[in-house]
Amino acid sequence: MIDEQYKEKSHDEDHEPEIDQPASRMSRSSRNARAAKETDGTPQTKVKTVLRSVNAALVRYFSFMLDVLKSPVQAAEENDRSYFKYSVISMTLLAVFFSLGNFYQLLSGRGRVLGFGVSVSFMEVFLVVFLYCMIFMFWNIAAIWAASRFWLKNKLSFAETATKYGSLLVPFIIPAALWMVCAILNITTMTVILSILMFLGTVFGTFFMIQSIYGKSERTRTDLMYCVFAVLLAELVYAGVTWKFMVGYLLSSLVPV
Repeated sequence: MIDEQYKEKSHDEDHEPEIDQPASRMSRSSRNARAAKETDGTPQTKVKTVLRSVNAALVRYFSFMLDVLKSPVQAAEENDRSYFKYSVISMTLLAVFFSLGNFYQLLSGRGRVLGFGVSVSFMEVFLVVFLYCMIFMFWNIAAIWAASRFWLKNKLSFAETATKYGSLLVPFIIPAALWMVCAILNITTMTVILSILMFLGTVFGTFFMIQSIYGKSERTRTDLMYCVFAVLLAELVYAGVTWKFMVGYLLSSLVPV
């Protein structure tokens, strides 16, 4: 009898840890969850998360750049509106490089015939020229979109037009960066050459976009030549309306005499 009671007691003791074990496991998991929440809310973790996001965004953009540089025309044909933000980033880089270089050219051109002759504020010149360049590129996109919509009867959206046009401008980011460096170093011969190259790049992008849309259109209202001339005329109208601005901010750097 005593032996049976002893066996029952020992059997109950053996089962007690098994009952307590799930409870202790649950308490440990709850403590780990609380610790994880506290760790996730720390400033260091937030900074790391932001840095990882920025790094991932840079990797995606440079992958986009490399794909476009391999075959710009093919990339412009294949890229859809999902690449819109990358095209806008490319146009922004072009405007930033040109605006920075233009500021240093204005500083160097204070003694030139077409120069300011006075000191200039960095933020004033940079922001104004940056906005001017961005508006000019989007004005070109709007002219191409309008021509494709009303004359070529193509249903290409404005975002898709901007995506394709921005993709065609990616190869000219490198000349724009070189233009900025040469402008800082005041190498006027190179700044003139690179300025012409960048201008021809925008014209080439315009011509290719119209030609590509024209080839895909089943019914058109006018000839390809007139479509191209209409878009170029829109660009000239923009230059004519902003001529006083060009004389004040851009002519000294574009024509270093």
